[in-house]
Order: sequence, then structure tokens, then C-alpha cells
Amino acid sequence: MYLHIGDNQMIDIKKILAIFKVHPKKTEKSNPLEHYYKKLIILGSGNIKDVRCYIVTEEYLYGTPITLETIICRYKQLFSS
Repeated sequence: MYLHIGDNQMIDIKKILAIFKVHPKKTEKSNPLEHYYKKLIILGSGNIKDVRCYIVTEEYLYGTPITLETIICRYKQLFSS
């Protein structure tokens, strides 16, 4: 099964390791996830300030403008059918 995470990007749910919400006030200071050892892919506008949550997979770190709550809702919908 694949999860839509924004900007026409789908990822295999088996590859998701973690999902983190971006704290709106702490992103201006420093965000340790930006320095993660995996390649960072910013979806949407491509601006780091638009990122609302991070999704860590086996290969990449995705920054998405979609909220954590919406991502979780989409995840739950995969299994509700």
C-alpha cells in the first residue's frame, strides 16, 4: 500500500520508519531533522519554512506541507476499507 504525502508523491507504507510534527516556533532556531544523514526532499513549494511534518523512510527524509494529523488520517483510511 502507498500513502500520498503531498506534491504527487506516494511512498510505500512499509518503508516509513517515523513521522514527526514540525514545531512552528522551533523551526526558526534549529531543527535536528534537517541535519539527518538521509537525503532531504522538500515537497510542495520547496521552501523549508512550509514544511509541517517530516516522514523518515529507509532511503529519504521527506518534508511535507501537509499536517501530521492529515497524514495520520490518510494512513488510517488505507486500513478502513
